Amino acid sequence: MNLQLAIHSSPRFATWIWLPDWRLLIDAGDGATQHLGYKIRKIDTVALTHAHRDHIGGLLQVINQRGEAGSFAVAHPCGGRSFGMLEAFSNKFNPGSSWRAVWHALEEGDELPGGASGSGERLLKAFRTRHYLDDEPQHAPRSLGYHLLWRTAKVRAEYRELPQAELDAMRAQVGREGITEMVDEKWVTVGGDGAPLKPQDAAGARLLLHEATFLSDADRDSGDEGGPPEDEERERNAAVQSPPRGAANHEANQSASHGHVHSTVEEALRVAREAEVENVVLYHVSTRYTDAHIRDATDEDARRLTAAAAMTAARPKTMSRKATPLFNPRRAALQTMKRTRLQVTAMSIRRSRKRCAWRARRRSRTWCCITFRRATPTRKSATRHVKPRAA
Repeated sequence: MNLQLAIHSSPRFATWIWLPDWRLLIDAGDGATQHLGYKIRKIDTVALTHAHRDHIGGLLQVINQRGEAGSFAVAHPCGGRSFGMLEAFSNKFNPGSSWRAVWHALEEGDELPGGASGSGERLLKAFRTRHYLDDEPQHAPRSLGYHLLWRTAKVRAEYRELPQAELDAMRAQVGREGITEMVDEKWVTVGGDGAPLKPQDAAGARLLLHEATFLSDADRDSGDEGGPPEDEERERNAAVQSPPRGAANHEANQSASHGHVHSTVEEALRVAREAEVENVVLYHVSTRYTDAHIRDATDEDARRLTAAAAMTAARPKTMSRKATPLFNPRRAALQTMKRTRLQVTAMSIRRSRKRCAWRARRRSRTWCCITFRRATPTRKSATRHVKPRAA
């Protein structure tokens, strides 16, 4: 199965991730429907990581457009009260299509089926993240990350060394269920906004999408790039006392006025290294940085940490049309596909353009499209870089 994803991430403005193979939209920031167009109607599930405006600003439009094509799921953390208000308003705002959205308040560990495809079943599994300083483990989660799982039947471990003829004979006697077991393959882990993920949460993922709001720990003092808190949370966030400057804990340097936790590039790369993830996409990078700053800082941190993962970043500002991974210590291995089961086959930056009355061109914010697929060394075409379709 191929894996494609499109990301737009500009903190404070809009963040969304589209995975067409899973028919999944993670977060629904402003402009998602404009960029995706009628692809919106292919969505089966909208999974929201938390209730900040840059992650849900385009949700009403997504619900209205997608509802015209039939029922679909909207998943969200059960601890966020904003989602109940949004559901009620959405049903009143456009009752003709919004009622087709089926809302699911998820706890940590809850699974949401994504439909069958081929020989397996797609699943969305929620895990707890920490984006709010006052979000305690004993309370219902207000922010979630998601695992994209592929559940398929595989031969049991005790039978894998048997010849094919014996397996066929056993299957004829006990049936297919007698020699196989259901296995969950973790294809993608999306962390959303928040503190660095636990390595055990990212372990086993073929692709990790981790936020990297700040390029260095010192930049945390200059402000939070996650956007202002929701109205419902102002009272609780105001009660969070300002942590002491210079504290060893990385949360001590967070913006106490907003009460949000964010990660740095170094922290994201440490998670990838400890979890032994081979492919990493950094996103939610602050708009204060230029493309050159992002590229240089990521390259420096990756070399200092001796990172073994191939990395790409969804940069928040305009980039050239031709883009390459930021850091790839296994370039030769990716070309021959001897060490990895996934290959980055295409990455492009798509820009939507329109002519104004005075024939001047205006460019919208860019978003990147990245394609991964299984390695098939027997096919020569698998080693070629495939150009994406025009925007």
